[in-house]
Amino acid sequence: MDIKYSTLLRTAFDAYLVRWDAGDMGPPERYLPYDFEQIDQHRWSLFGAEMVKDELRELTNLLNHWLGSLRRWRAWNSIIAGYEQEDAWELRREFLEALAHQCLLLPSAMRDTFTFVATNSMHQVRLAQDASYPDHIDGDPTTHDEKPRHLTRRQKEQRLLKLLAPWPAAKDLVSLICSLDAQDYRSATSDYRNRTSHAIGPRLGIGMTRAVVRSVKPATEHKKQANGTYEMVRVPGRMSVGYGWGGTLPLDMEETCTVNLEQFRRARACYECYRSLLSDGMKGIPLASQIPQTPRAN
Repeated sequence: MDIKYSTLLRTAFDAYLVRWDAGDMGPPERYLPYDFEQIDQHRWSLFGAEMVKDELRELTNLLNHWLGSLRRWRAWNSIIAGYEQEDAWELRREFLEALAHQCLLLPSAMRDTFTFVATNSMHQVRLAQDASYPDHIDGDPTTHDEKPRHLTRRQKEQRLLKLLAPWPAAKDLVSLICSLDAQDYRSATSDYRNRTSHAIGPRLGIGMTRAVVRSVKPATEHKKQANGTYEMVRVPGRMSVGYGWGGTLPLDMEETCTVNLEQFRRARACYECYRSLLSDGMKGIPLASQIPQTPRAN
């Protein structure tokens, strides 16, 4: 490795460690605790308790990892701001781009994860509350030769809302879930998640992408009007292909970190709402210490 480059990396990382040791990493939120003991206090159906705990643990892991990544992102933003453009580019590439990329994908991923976890756990709650409740979730195959029906995101969220119908907080939870990866976030990040996953997304910090763009639009033509003037009007049934200068600007790393932090805070609010709803649901499940009543033989 070039000595100048290695010195650049070492100096920057030393500055990062200073911030780490000083606890100057921000944001101020604390990591979520792993307090799942309440789940084992109830009598679940089959492996219900293990499923609920396992998925809740992973949900907690994901949010704690996101918080740690945001702290690192903020710290590196502050450090890199003190360097000239060329060195800043090298440091972003070495220490920050992969971190920021992962954070930018999380609002969409966490929206679907919350829906998945809440659907599974609250289905188990209803099974444990009522022995007559069917162990069937919309989308499950109903015959041996039927394949599972793959639902859209919107359909899954509506399915969750239906599943949560017995609880007053149902709409609050689904509303919070839907606030993740909503249009405001997509606009603020130039639709980074979709463009990066399915086309070419914006760069991080510096550089422009998609300088030339292809578009397909309804064809138009100049048509003479009754008063002798000409107007541009659509040609029925025809489309026109066009090429032109486009360009997607890079995402500002400071502004984008702030936007992503807001998504994280929505996700934390979603987590708290889900935990509260889960606790309410478990109130209707018999305690594990209670001996189930068995019917007497005649």
